[in-house]
Amino acid sequence: MLSPVMPLVRKYQPAITLCLLLLISWVLSATTQSTSIAALWPAFVALATIIASRQAVAGLFAGALSGCLFLTHGNLGQSFISLTESHFFASMQGSWRIGAILFTLVLGSFAMVLEKGGGFESLALRLLEKKSGNPARKLEGTTMLMGLLCFFDGLANSLLLGKVTQPLADRVGVPRVRMAYLVDSTSSSVACIAFISTWIATQLSLIQQSTEGTAVTESAYTLFFQSIPANYYCTFTLILLALVIWMQWNIGPMKNAAANEPATSHQSSQTGSSIHTAIIPIIVLACAILSLFYLWETSPLFPVTADKLTTAFSSNAGPYALTLGSVIGLAAACILFPNKSKIELPSIVSQGASSMLSPLLILIMAWTFGSVMKELGTAQWLADTIGSTFSVQYFPAAIFITGALVSFTTGSSWGTMALLMPIAIPAYLTLTPESYPLLPAVIGAVFSGAVFGDHCSPFSDTTIVSSFACGVSPREHVLTQLPYALIAAGTALALGYTGIAIGFSSYTALLAGAAFLIILVNFCSKKRSS
Repeated sequence: MLSPVMPLVRKYQPAITLCLLLLISWVLSATTQSTSIAALWPAFVALATIIASRQAVAGLFAGALSGCLFLTHGNLGQSFISLTESHFFASMQGSWRIGAILFTLVLGSFAMVLEKGGGFESLALRLLEKKSGNPARKLEGTTMLMGLLCFFDGLANSLLLGKVTQPLADRVGVPRVRMAYLVDSTSSSVACIAFISTWIATQLSLIQQSTEGTAVTESAYTLFFQSIPANYYCTFTLILLALVIWMQWNIGPMKNAAANEPATSHQSSQTGSSIHTAIIPIIVLACAILSLFYLWETSPLFPVTADKLTTAFSSNAGPYALTLGSVIGLAAACILFPNKSKIELPSIVSQGASSMLSPLLILIMAWTFGSVMKELGTAQWLADTIGSTFSVQYFPAAIFITGALVSFTTGSSWGTMALLMPIAIPAYLTLTPESYPLLPAVIGAVFSGAVFGDHCSPFSDTTIVSSFACGVSPREHVLTQLPYALIAAGTALALGYTGIAIGFSSYTALLAGAAFLIILVNFCSKKRSS
Protein backbone atom coordinates (compact mmCIF):
# COMPACT_ATOMS: atom_id res chain seq x y z
CA MET A 1 0.00 0.00 0.00
CA LEU A 2 2.77 2.44 0.90
CA SER A 3 5.20 1.51 -1.87
CA PRO A 4 3.77 3.92 -4.51
CA VAL A 5 3.80 6.74 -1.96
CA MET A 6 7.40 6.40 -0.75
CA PRO A 7 9.09 7.56 -4.00
CA LEU A 8 6.95 10.72 -3.93
CA VAL A 9 7.83 11.31 -0.28
CA ARG A 10 11.54 10.95 -1.07
CA LYS A 11 11.22 13.21 -4.10
CA TYR A 12 9.47 15.99 -2.23
CA GLN A 13 11.19 15.41 1.12
CA PRO A 14 12.99 18.81 1.13
CA ALA A 15 9.72 20.67 0.46
CA ILE A 16 7.89 18.60 3.08
CA THR A 17 10.65 19.31 5.61
CA LEU A 18 10.53 23.04 4.88
CA CYS A 19 6.73 23.20 5.24
CA LEU A 20 6.85 21.20 8.47
CA LEU A 21 9.53 23.44 9.97
CA LEU A 22 7.64 26.60 9.04
CA LEU A 23 4.43 25.15 10.49
CA ILE A 24 6.22 24.41 13.77
CA SER A 25 7.73 27.92 13.65
CA TRP A 26 4.26 29.43 13.26
CA VAL A 27 2.88 27.43 16.20
CA LEU A 28 5.87 28.24 18.44
CA SER A 29 5.87 31.93 17.57
CA ALA A 30 2.17 32.22 18.40
CA THR A 31 2.31 30.28 21.66
CA THR A 32 5.73 30.48 23.33
CA GLN A 33 7.20 33.34 25.31
CA SER A 34 10.64 31.74 25.61
CA THR A 35 13.47 34.03 24.52
CA SER A 36 15.75 31.00 24.15
CA ILE A 37 13.48 29.38 21.56
CA ALA A 38 13.05 32.67 19.69
CA ALA A 39 16.81 33.18 19.63
CA LEU A 40 17.79 29.70 18.47
CA TRP A 41 14.89 28.23 16.52
CA PRO A 42 15.41 30.27 13.29
CA ALA A 43 19.05 29.15 13.13
CA PHE A 44 17.93 25.54 13.61
CA VAL A 45 15.35 25.94 10.84
CA ALA A 46 18.01 27.34 8.50
CA LEU A 47 20.45 24.52 9.28
CA ALA A 48 17.84 21.75 8.98
CA THR A 49 16.59 23.12 5.66
CA ILE A 50 20.12 23.32 4.24
CA ILE A 51 20.76 19.70 5.27
CA ALA A 52 17.47 18.50 3.76
CA SER A 53 17.63 20.49 0.51
CA ARG A 54 21.41 21.00 0.05
CA GLN A 55 20.48 24.58 -0.80
CA ALA A 56 21.95 27.39 1.32
CA VAL A 57 19.55 29.96 -0.17
CA ALA A 58 16.48 27.93 0.82
CA GLY A 59 17.86 27.41 4.33
CA LEU A 60 18.66 31.07 4.92
CA PHE A 61 15.25 32.12 3.57
CA ALA A 62 13.48 29.62 5.82
CA GLY A 63 15.47 30.77 8.84
CA ALA A 64 14.75 34.42 8.11
CA LEU A 65 11.01 33.79 7.63
CA SER A 66 10.90 31.74 10.82
CA GLY A 67 12.57 34.60 12.67
CA CYS A 68 10.06 37.10 11.29
CA LEU A 69 7.23 34.88 12.59
CA PHE A 70 8.65 35.28 16.08
CA LEU A 71 9.06 39.04 15.58
CA THR A 72 5.39 39.36 14.59
CA HIS A 73 4.11 36.81 17.16
CA GLY A 74 2.82 34.40 14.52
CA ASN A 75 1.16 36.89 12.16
CA LEU A 76 1.93 35.20 8.84
CA GLY A 77 0.99 38.11 6.59
CA GLN A 78 2.90 40.62 8.68
CA SER A 79 5.88 38.26 8.73
CA PHE A 80 6.20 38.35 4.93
CA ILE A 81 5.86 42.14 4.94
CA SER A 82 8.53 42.45 7.64
CA LEU A 83 10.85 40.03 5.83
CA THR A 84 10.48 41.95 2.56
CA GLU A 85 10.47 45.57 3.72
CA SER A 86 12.56 45.58 6.89
CA HIS A 87 15.14 42.95 6.05
CA PHE A 88 15.39 41.77 2.41
CA PHE A 89 15.36 45.08 0.50
CA ALA A 90 16.89 46.99 3.41
CA SER A 91 19.83 44.55 3.40
CA MET A 92 20.85 45.55 -0.15
CA GLN A 93 21.27 49.24 0.64
CA GLY A 94 24.58 50.99 1.10
CA SER A 95 27.81 51.17 -0.86
CA TRP A 96 29.31 48.04 0.73
CA ARG A 97 26.36 45.87 -0.24
CA ILE A 98 26.03 47.19 -3.80
CA GLY A 99 29.80 47.09 -4.25
CA ALA A 100 29.90 43.46 -3.09
CA ILE A 101 27.31 42.47 -5.69
CA LEU A 102 29.03 44.29 -8.57
CA PHE A 103 32.52 43.10 -7.63
CA THR A 104 31.40 39.47 -7.39
CA LEU A 105 29.78 39.59 -10.84
CA VAL A 106 32.79 41.23 -12.50
CA LEU A 107 35.31 38.90 -10.87
CA GLY A 108 33.25 35.91 -11.99
CA SER A 109 33.69 37.13 -15.57
CA PHE A 110 37.40 37.74 -14.94
CA ALA A 111 37.91 34.16 -13.72
CA MET A 112 36.05 32.71 -16.71
CA VAL A 113 38.05 34.77 -19.24
CA LEU A 114 41.34 33.58 -17.70
CA GLU A 115 40.16 29.96 -17.68
CA LYS A 116 39.11 30.01 -21.34
CA GLY A 117 42.24 31.89 -22.40
CA GLY A 118 44.47 28.85 -21.83
CA GLY A 119 47.34 30.78 -20.23
CA PHE A 120 47.43 28.62 -17.12
CA GLU A 121 47.81 25.41 -19.11
CA SER A 122 50.71 26.96 -21.02
CA LEU A 123 52.24 28.01 -17.70
CA ALA A 124 51.97 24.46 -16.34
CA LEU A 125 53.62 22.99 -19.42
CA ARG A 126 56.37 25.62 -19.29
CA LEU A 127 57.15 24.82 -15.64
CA LEU A 128 57.31 21.10 -16.42
CA GLU A 129 59.62 21.40 -19.42
CA LYS A 130 62.83 20.98 -17.43
CA LYS A 131 64.01 17.39 -17.25
CA SER A 132 65.78 17.63 -13.88
CA GLY A 133 64.14 16.71 -10.57
CA ASN A 134 61.40 14.33 -9.51
CA PRO A 135 58.62 14.67 -12.14
CA ALA A 136 55.85 13.87 -9.65
CA ARG A 137 57.08 16.37 -7.08
CA LYS A 138 57.61 18.96 -9.80
CA LEU A 139 54.04 18.56 -11.07
CA GLU A 140 52.62 18.74 -7.55
CA GLY A 141 54.69 21.83 -6.75
CA THR A 142 53.53 23.41 -10.01
CA THR A 143 49.92 22.62 -9.09
CA MET A 144 50.27 24.34 -5.72
CA LEU A 145 52.00 27.35 -7.32
CA MET A 146 49.22 27.69 -9.88
CA GLY A 147 46.66 27.32 -7.10
CA LEU A 148 48.25 30.27 -5.33
CA LEU A 149 48.13 32.27 -8.57
CA CYS A 150 44.42 31.42 -9.00
CA PHE A 151 43.61 33.21 -5.74
CA PHE A 152 40.65 35.06 -7.23
CA ASP A 153 38.04 32.26 -7.02
CA GLY A 154 37.87 28.93 -5.20
CA LEU A 155 35.54 27.08 -7.55
CA ALA A 156 37.24 28.33 -10.71
CA ASN A 157 40.55 27.36 -9.10
CA SER A 158 39.38 23.77 -8.58
CA LEU A 159 37.90 23.41 -12.05
CA LEU A 160 40.81 25.02 -13.88
CA LEU A 161 43.61 23.20 -12.06
CA GLY A 162 41.82 19.86 -12.21
CA LYS A 163 41.29 20.05 -15.95
CA VAL A 164 44.86 21.23 -16.60
CA THR A 165 46.70 18.80 -14.31
CA GLN A 166 44.73 15.56 -14.74
CA PRO A 167 46.38 14.48 -18.04
CA LEU A 168 49.77 15.68 -16.77
CA ALA A 169 49.33 13.60 -13.59
CA ASP A 170 48.59 10.50 -15.65
CA ARG A 171 51.68 11.19 -17.72
CA VAL A 172 54.09 11.38 -14.75
CA GLY A 173 52.41 8.72 -12.62
CA VAL A 174 50.72 10.79 -9.90
CA PRO A 175 47.41 9.25 -8.68
CA ARG A 176 44.38 11.33 -9.58
CA VAL A 177 43.07 11.25 -6.01
CA ARG A 178 46.30 12.88 -4.87
CA MET A 179 45.88 15.59 -7.49
CA ALA A 180 42.29 16.09 -6.33
CA TYR A 181 43.61 16.66 -2.80
CA LEU A 182 46.16 19.19 -4.06
CA VAL A 183 43.61 20.99 -6.22
CA ASP A 184 40.93 21.12 -3.51
CA SER A 185 43.34 22.25 -0.80
CA THR A 186 44.60 25.19 -2.85
CA SER A 187 41.14 26.42 -3.81
CA SER A 188 39.01 27.56 -0.89
CA SER A 189 42.01 27.96 1.44
CA VAL A 190 43.64 30.46 -0.91
CA ALA A 191 40.41 32.25 -1.83
CA CYS A 192 39.49 32.59 1.85
CA ILE A 193 42.68 34.45 2.82
CA ALA A 194 43.24 36.36 -0.44
CA PHE A 195 42.48 40.07 -0.19
CA ILE A 196 41.18 39.99 -3.79
CA SER A 197 38.78 37.16 -4.61
CA THR A 198 35.14 36.35 -5.23
CA TRP A 199 35.01 35.57 -1.50
CA ILE A 200 36.28 38.91 -0.22
CA ALA A 201 33.14 40.90 -1.00
CA THR A 202 31.04 38.42 0.95
CA GLN A 203 33.52 38.26 3.81
CA LEU A 204 33.83 42.04 4.12
CA SER A 205 30.09 42.63 3.89
CA LEU A 206 29.39 40.05 6.62
CA ILE A 207 32.02 41.63 8.87
CA GLN A 208 30.71 45.11 8.15
CA GLN A 209 27.11 44.10 8.81
CA SER A 210 28.05 42.35 12.07
CA THR A 211 29.98 45.34 13.46
CA GLU A 212 27.45 48.05 12.55
CA GLY A 213 26.24 49.97 15.58
CA THR A 214 29.02 48.61 17.82
CA ALA A 215 32.09 50.15 19.40
CA VAL A 216 34.33 48.67 16.68
CA THR A 217 36.15 51.48 14.85
CA GLU A 218 38.31 49.38 12.49
CA SER A 219 37.12 48.98 8.92
CA ALA A 220 35.98 45.61 7.60
CA TYR A 221 39.14 45.36 5.48
CA THR A 222 41.36 46.04 8.51
CA LEU A 223 39.61 43.36 10.53
CA PHE A 224 39.92 40.94 7.62
CA PHE A 225 43.69 41.47 7.41
CA GLN A 226 43.97 41.08 11.19
CA SER A 227 42.06 37.77 11.00
CA ILE A 228 44.43 36.12 8.49
CA PRO A 229 47.03 34.99 11.10
CA ALA A 230 44.13 33.45 13.11
CA ASN A 231 42.56 31.70 10.10
CA TYR A 232 44.37 28.59 11.23
CA TYR A 233 42.67 25.87 9.24
CA CYS A 234 43.39 27.60 5.93
CA THR A 235 47.01 28.45 6.75
CA PHE A 236 47.76 25.03 8.25
CA THR A 237 46.16 23.34 5.23
CA LEU A 238 48.53 25.21 2.90
CA ILE A 239 51.56 24.52 5.13
CA LEU A 240 50.68 20.83 5.34
CA LEU A 241 50.16 20.72 1.59
CA ALA A 242 53.66 22.07 0.95
CA LEU A 243 55.13 19.49 3.36
CA VAL A 244 53.16 16.64 1.77
CA ILE A 245 54.51 17.62 -1.65
CA TRP A 246 58.10 18.04 -0.48
CA MET A 247 58.24 14.82 1.55
CA GLN A 248 55.92 12.88 -0.83
CA TRP A 249 53.90 11.86 2.21
CA ASN A 250 50.94 9.49 1.79
CA ILE A 251 48.70 8.47 4.68
CA GLY A 252 45.49 6.51 5.10
CA PRO A 253 43.70 5.45 1.90
CA MET A 254 46.08 7.64 -0.13
CA LYS A 255 48.79 4.97 0.38
CA ASN A 256 46.89 2.54 -1.83
CA ALA A 257 46.08 5.02 -4.60
CA ALA A 258 47.38 4.05 -8.02
CA ALA A 259 48.17 6.21 -11.03
CA ASN A 260 46.02 6.05 -14.16
CA GLU A 261 47.23 5.17 -17.63
CA PRO A 262 47.93 8.34 -19.65
CA ALA A 263 45.40 9.29 -22.29
CA THR A 264 46.64 9.55 -25.86
CA SER A 265 44.42 12.26 -27.29
CA HIS A 266 44.35 15.10 -24.79
CA GLN A 267 44.71 18.45 -26.44
CA SER A 268 43.40 21.73 -25.06
CA SER A 269 41.81 24.20 -27.41
CA GLN A 270 44.12 26.93 -26.14
CA THR A 271 47.36 25.00 -25.50
CA GLY A 272 49.32 27.44 -27.64
CA SER A 273 48.22 30.46 -25.61
CA SER A 274 50.82 32.69 -24.04
CA ILE A 275 51.26 32.57 -20.27
CA HIS A 276 50.90 36.36 -20.35
CA THR A 277 47.17 35.93 -20.94
CA ALA A 278 46.97 34.65 -17.35
CA ILE A 279 49.79 36.43 -15.50
CA ILE A 280 49.42 40.03 -16.71
CA PRO A 281 45.66 40.37 -15.97
CA ILE A 282 46.24 39.07 -12.42
CA ILE A 283 49.01 41.64 -11.89
CA VAL A 284 46.82 44.40 -13.34
CA LEU A 285 43.90 43.37 -11.12
CA ALA A 286 45.97 43.38 -7.92
CA CYS A 287 47.79 46.62 -8.73
CA ALA A 288 44.58 48.41 -9.76
CA ILE A 289 42.74 47.56 -6.56
CA LEU A 290 45.68 48.37 -4.29
CA SER A 291 46.35 51.66 -6.12
CA LEU A 292 42.70 52.71 -6.00
CA PHE A 293 42.57 52.16 -2.25
CA TYR A 294 45.43 54.61 -1.88
CA LEU A 295 44.30 57.10 -4.54
CA TRP A 296 40.63 57.29 -3.54
CA GLU A 297 40.85 59.43 -0.40
CA THR A 298 44.57 60.11 0.14
CA SER A 299 45.62 63.73 -0.11
CA PRO A 300 48.32 64.72 -0.79
CA LEU A 301 49.50 61.58 -2.56
CA PHE A 302 53.20 62.18 -1.87
CA PRO A 303 55.21 61.37 0.08
CA VAL A 304 53.88 57.85 0.61
CA THR A 305 53.95 57.04 4.33
CA ALA A 306 52.91 54.15 6.51
CA ASP A 307 50.22 56.31 8.13
CA LYS A 308 48.73 57.19 4.75
CA LEU A 309 48.67 53.53 3.71
CA THR A 310 47.01 52.51 6.97
CA THR A 311 44.43 55.26 6.62
CA ALA A 312 43.75 54.30 2.98
CA PHE A 313 42.96 50.67 3.81
CA SER A 314 40.89 51.74 6.82
CA SER A 315 38.75 54.13 4.78
CA ASN A 316 35.41 53.58 3.09
CA ALA A 317 37.06 53.20 -0.32
CA GLY A 318 36.67 49.40 -0.26
CA PRO A 319 33.56 48.93 -2.42
CA TYR A 320 34.69 51.52 -4.97
CA ALA A 321 38.28 50.26 -5.22
CA LEU A 322 37.22 46.63 -5.51
CA THR A 323 34.57 47.28 -8.15
CA LEU A 324 36.55 49.66 -10.36
CA GLY A 325 39.76 47.63 -9.93
CA SER A 326 38.00 44.44 -10.99
CA VAL A 327 36.64 46.19 -14.10
CA ILE A 328 40.20 47.26 -14.99
CA GLY A 329 41.44 43.68 -14.45
CA LEU A 330 38.63 42.28 -16.63
CA ALA A 331 39.48 44.78 -19.37
CA ALA A 332 43.14 43.64 -19.30
CA ALA A 333 42.06 39.96 -19.48
CA CYS A 334 39.82 40.70 -22.49
CA ILE A 335 42.54 42.67 -24.31
CA LEU A 336 45.05 39.83 -23.87
CA PHE A 337 42.58 37.07 -24.73
CA PRO A 338 43.76 35.00 -27.75
CA ASN A 339 42.76 36.78 -30.97
CA LYS A 340 41.52 33.62 -32.68
CA SER A 341 38.82 33.20 -30.03
CA LYS A 342 37.86 36.82 -29.30
CA ILE A 343 34.55 36.36 -31.06
CA GLU A 344 33.54 34.23 -28.06
CA LEU A 345 34.44 36.90 -25.47
CA PRO A 346 30.94 38.37 -24.96
CA SER A 347 29.45 34.96 -24.20
CA ILE A 348 32.41 34.06 -21.95
CA VAL A 349 32.04 37.29 -19.94
CA SER A 350 28.30 36.71 -19.63
CA GLN A 351 28.82 33.08 -18.63
CA GLY A 352 31.31 34.09 -15.94
CA ALA A 353 28.96 36.67 -14.43
CA SER A 354 26.00 34.28 -14.49
CA SER A 355 28.08 31.63 -12.70
CA MET A 356 28.15 33.94 -9.67
CA LEU A 357 24.37 34.38 -9.42
CA SER A 358 23.98 31.46 -7.02
CA PRO A 359 26.70 32.74 -4.62
CA LEU A 360 25.15 36.20 -4.81
CA LEU A 361 21.75 34.84 -3.80
CA ILE A 362 23.44 33.21 -0.81
CA LEU A 363 25.08 36.54 0.04
CA ILE A 364 21.83 38.53 -0.15
CA MET A 365 19.96 35.97 1.92
CA ALA A 366 22.85 35.99 4.40
CA TRP A 367 22.37 39.74 4.85
CA THR A 368 18.64 39.19 5.30
CA PHE A 369 19.11 36.35 7.79
CA GLY A 370 21.68 38.38 9.75
CA SER A 371 19.32 41.34 9.94
CA VAL A 372 16.53 39.15 11.35
CA MET A 373 18.82 37.46 13.88
CA LYS A 374 20.07 40.85 15.04
CA GLU A 375 16.52 42.04 15.73
CA LEU A 376 15.75 38.79 17.57
CA GLY A 377 18.68 39.36 19.93
CA THR A 378 20.29 35.99 19.23
CA ALA A 379 23.80 37.33 19.80
CA GLN A 380 22.87 38.68 23.24
CA TRP A 381 21.31 35.36 24.25
CA LEU A 382 24.35 33.42 22.99
CA ALA A 383 26.73 35.76 24.80
CA ASP A 384 24.84 35.38 28.08
CA THR A 385 24.79 31.59 27.72
CA ILE A 386 28.47 31.26 26.77
CA GLY A 387 29.57 33.77 29.37
CA SER A 388 28.11 31.59 32.12
CA THR A 389 29.51 28.35 30.66
CA PHE A 390 33.22 28.91 29.96
CA SER A 391 35.87 31.60 29.66
CA VAL A 392 35.55 34.07 26.83
CA GLN A 393 39.11 33.14 25.82
CA TYR A 394 37.74 29.86 24.45
CA PHE A 395 35.09 31.59 22.34
CA PRO A 396 37.11 31.35 19.05
CA ALA A 397 37.67 27.61 19.66
CA ALA A 398 33.94 27.10 20.21
CA ILE A 399 33.13 29.03 17.04
CA PHE A 400 35.61 26.97 15.03
CA ILE A 401 34.12 23.67 16.24
CA THR A 402 30.60 24.91 15.53
CA GLY A 403 31.55 26.14 12.06
CA ALA A 404 33.32 22.88 11.21
CA LEU A 405 30.27 20.83 12.20
CA VAL A 406 27.85 23.10 10.34
CA SER A 407 29.95 23.24 7.16
CA PHE A 408 30.61 19.49 7.14
CA THR A 409 26.91 18.78 7.60
CA THR A 410 25.70 21.29 5.03
CA GLY A 411 28.59 21.29 2.54
CA SER A 412 28.37 25.09 2.22
CA SER A 413 31.22 27.37 3.27
CA TRP A 414 29.31 30.51 2.30
CA GLY A 415 26.18 29.25 4.04
CA THR A 416 28.22 28.59 7.19
CA MET A 417 29.75 32.06 7.14
CA ALA A 418 26.31 33.54 6.59
CA LEU A 419 24.88 31.61 9.55
CA LEU A 420 27.69 32.20 12.02
CA MET A 421 29.18 35.64 11.35
CA PRO A 422 26.06 37.69 12.26
CA ILE A 423 25.83 35.71 15.51
CA ALA A 424 29.49 35.19 16.48
CA ILE A 425 30.77 38.77 16.21
CA PRO A 426 27.91 40.50 18.10
CA ALA A 427 27.97 37.75 20.76
CA TYR A 428 31.69 38.21 21.35
CA LEU A 429 31.37 41.99 21.45
CA THR A 430 28.62 41.63 24.05
CA LEU A 431 30.93 39.47 26.16
CA THR A 432 33.71 42.08 25.96
CA PRO A 433 31.97 45.45 25.50
CA GLU A 434 34.94 47.68 26.37
CA SER A 435 37.72 45.94 24.43
CA TYR A 436 37.78 43.16 21.89
CA PRO A 437 41.29 41.67 21.60
CA LEU A 438 40.04 38.35 20.21
CA LEU A 439 37.77 39.80 17.53
CA PRO A 440 40.19 38.93 14.67
CA ALA A 441 40.44 35.38 16.06
CA VAL A 442 36.64 35.08 16.14
CA ILE A 443 36.46 36.17 12.50
CA GLY A 444 39.28 33.79 11.56
CA ALA A 445 37.49 30.96 13.40
CA VAL A 446 34.31 31.51 11.38
CA PHE A 447 36.30 31.37 8.13
CA SER A 448 38.32 28.33 9.22
CA GLY A 449 35.28 26.36 10.32
CA ALA A 450 33.50 27.18 7.06
CA VAL A 451 36.41 26.01 4.88
CA PHE A 452 36.90 22.75 6.80
CA GLY A 453 33.51 21.46 5.68
CA ASP A 454 34.11 22.86 2.22
CA HIS A 455 37.07 20.45 1.98
CA CYS A 456 35.61 17.38 3.66
CA SER A 457 31.88 17.34 3.06
CA PRO A 458 30.67 15.07 0.24
CA PHE A 459 27.97 17.71 -0.43
CA SER A 460 30.40 20.59 -1.01
CA ASP A 461 30.54 22.11 -4.49
CA THR A 462 34.35 22.40 -4.45
CA THR A 463 34.65 18.78 -3.28
CA ILE A 464 32.49 17.61 -6.17
CA VAL A 465 34.10 19.90 -8.76
CA SER A 466 37.65 18.98 -7.65
CA SER A 467 36.91 15.27 -7.83
CA PHE A 468 35.25 15.32 -11.25
CA ALA A 469 37.80 17.76 -12.69
CA CYS A 470 40.55 15.32 -11.67
CA GLY A 471 38.65 12.26 -12.90
CA VAL A 472 37.79 10.57 -9.57
CA SER A 473 34.56 9.99 -7.68
CA PRO A 474 33.60 12.34 -4.82
CA ARG A 475 33.64 9.39 -2.43
CA GLU A 476 37.25 8.50 -3.34
CA HIS A 477 38.26 12.13 -3.00
CA VAL A 478 36.63 12.58 0.43
CA LEU A 479 38.12 9.37 1.85
CA THR A 480 41.67 10.13 0.67
CA GLN A 481 41.60 13.83 1.62
CA LEU A 482 39.93 13.49 5.03
CA PRO A 483 43.03 12.35 7.01
CA TYR A 484 45.00 15.41 5.85
CA ALA A 485 42.08 17.74 6.57
CA LEU A 486 41.65 16.28 10.07
CA ILE A 487 45.35 16.84 10.79
CA ALA A 488 45.06 20.50 9.75
CA ALA A 489 41.82 20.93 11.71
CA GLY A 490 43.21 19.23 14.81
CA THR A 491 46.29 21.43 14.71
CA ALA A 492 44.12 24.52 14.26
CA LEU A 493 42.06 23.63 17.33
CA ALA A 494 44.79 22.30 19.61
CA LEU A 495 47.62 24.74 18.88
CA GLY A 496 45.77 27.60 17.18
CA TYR A 497 42.57 28.49 19.00
CA THR A 498 43.43 26.69 22.24
CA GLY A 499 46.84 28.38 22.09
CA ILE A 500 45.13 31.77 21.91
CA ALA A 501 42.90 30.78 24.84
CA ILE A 502 45.91 30.11 27.09
CA GLY A 503 47.61 33.38 26.19
CA PHE A 504 49.53 32.91 22.93
CA SER A 505 49.41 35.68 20.37
CA SER A 506 47.94 34.84 16.95
CA TYR A 507 51.41 34.70 15.40
CA THR A 508 52.89 32.58 18.21
CA ALA A 509 50.08 30.05 17.85
CA LEU A 510 50.59 30.09 14.07
CA LEU A 511 54.32 29.38 14.46
CA ALA A 512 53.65 26.64 17.01
CA GLY A 513 51.22 24.93 14.66
CA ALA A 514 53.57 25.22 11.70
CA ALA A 515 56.44 23.76 13.75
CA PHE A 516 54.25 20.86 14.86
CA LEU A 517 53.29 20.04 11.26
CA ILE A 518 56.92 20.15 10.13
CA ILE A 519 57.97 17.80 12.96
CA LEU A 520 55.01 15.46 12.35
CA VAL A 521 55.53 15.08 8.61
CA ASN A 522 59.31 14.67 8.98
CA PHE A 523 58.93 12.08 11.73
CA CYS A 524 56.31 10.05 9.86
CA SER A 525 58.23 10.23 6.58
CA LYS A 526 61.46 9.01 8.20
CA LYS A 527 59.60 6.24 10.02
CA ARG A 528 58.10 5.12 6.72
CA SER A 529 61.47 5.02 4.96
CA SER A 530 63.28 3.18 7.77
